[in-house]
Amino acid sequence: MKTRNLTCSMGVLALAIMLIAAAGNAAEETIIYTKDNAPPTPKLEDMPLKASIDQYGITWTFEKPARVGRFVNGDWYVVGPTTVKMIAPKPLWGDEVGETINKVSVKEDKYPGKQARNGSSLNPPAKAKTCGFDSRCPSSRYDPALFTHLPIAMKPGDALVSTISRPNSEIKKFSGQHVDPLKVAAVLTCVADPQPPDAFRPSYCDCAHSKIYLARNLRRELLLKLPPPKGAPADLDAYAKAFQKPWLDLADFGFAAPQENMPHYGQQMVELEGAAALLLLCNYPAQEKEKVLVGLLQIGIDFYGLARGGMVWQAHGGLNSGRKWPIVFAGIMLGDKDMQFPCKSVPTVRFGEDEQTAFGPVTYRGKTFTKSWTGANVIFMGHSPYKIKPTAEAEERHWNDGWGLLDVYPPSEWPLKERGRIRASEGYRRANTSASWVAQALAMRIMHAEKYWDHDAFFAYVDRWMTEDDTAAVKAIKEAGFADYTKAQPGTFGRQGHVTGARWVKTMWQTYRDKLPPVPDGSKTPPAAATWK
Repeated sequence: MKTRNLTCSMGVLALAIMLIAAAGNAAEETIIYTKDNAPPTPKLEDMPLKASIDQYGITWTFEKPARVGRFVNGDWYVVGPTTVKMIAPKPLWGDEVGETINKVSVKEDKYPGKQARNGSSLNPPAKAKTCGFDSRCPSSRYDPALFTHLPIAMKPGDALVSTISRPNSEIKKFSGQHVDPLKVAAVLTCVADPQPPDAFRPSYCDCAHSKIYLARNLRRELLLKLPPPKGAPADLDAYAKAFQKPWLDLADFGFAAPQENMPHYGQQMVELEGAAALLLLCNYPAQEKEKVLVGLLQIGIDFYGLARGGMVWQAHGGLNSGRKWPIVFAGIMLGDKDMQFPCKSVPTVRFGEDEQTAFGPVTYRGKTFTKSWTGANVIFMGHSPYKIKPTAEAEERHWNDGWGLLDVYPPSEWPLKERGRIRASEGYRRANTSASWVAQALAMRIMHAEKYWDHDAFFAYVDRWMTEDDTAAVKAIKEAGFADYTKAQPGTFGRQGHVTGARWVKTMWQTYRDKLPPVPDGSKTPPAAATWK
C-alpha cells in the first residue's frame, strides 16, 4: 500500500507508520474456508505436543507439554487445563522493575512494591477500564490487582493476555497525558477440545461466554466487487497486517493500546476500519480480501466481548469512535443477530458516534431545540454529551468549558472563555469525528446495513457533513472572535466535506453515495443532500 494515500494530520502519521511497517511483511497463502471445503476438526492425539509456544516476541512455557493449535487468524490455543510456568520476556514486579517514572500523568510511586512491566492478565475485565500490564499506564488506569503472577493455571474458557513493555528511554520522551507504555500484546486461549482450523478466537474478554464462529459460515456474497476508486491501494496487505494482532481496548483513553497492535486513538481506528470495509466491497483478489476480513471480524468479536463485559465507549471527542462498526459488521458477516444489534443485546453499551448525533428536538440547558443553528434537522451533540441528565450546575460547567451542545447556538452565544480559541465541541466536530466517520457510513450505505446500525441520525449527520455549505458558518465563527483553525492546516482541513484518513475515501463517496447498489426490496435511499434537511 502506498503511504501517499493517507493524510498525515491529527495523528494519521502514526497510523501511516504502522501500515508501512506492516506492509514490509511477506504475504502468506490464505485458505478460504467454505461449507464446500470445511476443514475437519483434528483429533487430540494428532495435535502438536509443545513445551512452549511463541507469538509476536512473547513465549509461553507450560509446566508440562500440552496440545496446541491455531485459530483462523493465527492466534494460539492450548487444550487444557494447563499451567503456564514461565513467560518471556519475563514479567517484572516490584523491585524487579528498577527505575520508575513519575512525570505528568505517570505516577509509579502511587504503587509502592507493585510496579509492573511485561505484564500478563488472565481473563482481563472490561468494566473498570483499567489494566495490570504496566504501571506506567497513565492517569490511574493501572490496577496492580489485574497483574496475574506466575505460575498461571488455565482452564477451558480462559484467555491470557500477555504484553511486552516499551523501555523507559522511550516513555521519558512524552510531555502530555497520552502515554503508550505497551509495545505489543498476544492472546493465548485455553479450550476444552481441539478446534477446526477455520474457528475464530473467542474474545479475550468474557471469553467463557464467547461463541466459537467458523469462517466456513461467512456470508461473503455480501461483499461486492466494485471497481476500486482512483488512488486506492494496489493490494490489501497493509490492511491485513494492521488487523492481524489483537486490538487491546481495555483501559480508558487507549492507554493499554500496544503500539505494534493498533492505533491509540478512536479517530484513526474508525478511519482504518471504514477504509477496510470499503476495500472489501471492491474487486480485489479473494485471498487478499480474506485476510482483511478475518482480521476485522476478529476485532468485532473481541469488542463484543468487551461490551458484554461492561465496557462503554461514551462520546468524548474523537476518542471512542470505531467500536460499534466492527461488532455490527461481524454480526452481519457471521449471521449473528446479537452482534448485529449490540445496543439491544447489550443494553448497557454506549457508542460515541450515536451519542454525538441526534435528530431534533433535543433539550439542553433547559431549552428545547429542533434544529442546529445552521438550520439542519440533524445535530452534532457535542464533545461529550451526557447520556444521563446531569444537575443544572454540572451542565453549566460543561457548557462553559465548551464541551456542550454548541451546534444549536450561533457562535455569538458560545462561551467566550479563552477567547480566540475554537471551542472544544466545534473543534472536535471539525477535526476528529465527522471527517473520520465518512468511510464506515458509506460502507454501510453500500451494504444497505443501516437497519443493523439502528441509529439513523448518524447517517444523516455524515450526509450533512459532506453536503452542507459551511461558508456562512465559518464566517460567523470568525466574526464571533474565535480563531480561524483552518489556517493551521493545509487544504480544506476542518471544513465540511473534508475527509480524514485515506484520500481515496472521498472519491468513493462522490462516486457511490448517491448511486448506491439497488436494495433487494426495491426501496431507494434518499440523496445525501436531503436526509439532514
